[in-house]
Amino acid sequence: MIDWEAIRKFRYSDSPAPATWPVGVRPISIDGVSLFGIHESTGELHWDGQPIVTEKRLSNYERRLALALTVATVSMAIVEVGRAIGIVTH
Repeated sequence: MIDWEAIRKFRYSDSPAPATWPVGVRPISIDGVSLFGIHESTGELHWDGQPIVTEKRLSNYERRLALALTVATVSMAIVEVGRAIGIVTH
């Protein structure tokens, strides 16, 4: 039988984190690796039962910028198609 409380107690390594790592990030011990798991049906990665988020979402500013660029691109495509078939002149 696995003693999960003992694994959780020693989940971090005693080794110091590299100086290039963000403050508060600690190395995982060999025992701590046992806390990684994969959800059988979705394939999502978890650590100690919590899902690990590996994606970055766009901020509102980035979404608005992407929408503006999309609208501008579609508008230019319509103008160029109009020029190609002779509807738009200039």
